[in-house]
Amino acid sequence: MATIIGGIGCSHAPSIAHAYDAGKRDDPMWAPLFAGFEPAKEWLAQAAPDLMVVFYNDHMNRFFFDAYPTFALGVGDTHPLADEGWGRRDFPDLAGDSDFGWHFARTLVADEFDPTICQEITIDHGILSVLPLLWDTPWPAPVIPIAVNVIQHPVPSARRLWKLGRTLRRAVESYEKDLRVVVAATGGLSH
Repeated sequence: MATIIGGIGCSHAPSIAHAYDAGKRDDPMWAPLFAGFEPAKEWLAQAAPDLMVVFYNDHMNRFFFDAYPTFALGVGDTHPLADEGWGRRDFPDLAGDSDFGWHFARTLVADEFDPTICQEITIDHGILSVLPLLWDTPWPAPVIPIAVNVIQHPVPSARRLWKLGRTLRRAVESYEKDLRVVVAATGGLSH
């Protein structure tokens, strides 16, 4: 049986990625932010999870307003990085875990969620602003991305998101493989 061993929540402002890529980790304006990620990075290195499930929102890289799902689950074995207009960042694509991804998809449907299932999903700053601050490359474990609509009404309620988390827990605990799973959520209230 798989087990959730912890969770991480943080902002994913694109300026974090720009500062990281520009080497501003020691800049007085940015150093406190980067230092704030160190305890989580150290914990992740010690915990050595086998899988990370990341809740985030897509920024018009995979979806657009004409077809923006409430929940979209990446089930592929690889998740390529998006070019958000300034070139693709210099990181490897994210490994996925299609076995767990499909198991999670079946659990979501059994719990009356109707996710958009993405066998191909591009990853943008919703995940990549913070992932390099938490993990060194090559990425040490696969990632299961689940995009949540927080930009086009109607958005899911806090109660619905709580139920989504409960379903993730059920999916993890019913999975036949012995995995150590970390759950991460990124976002922000800047908008």
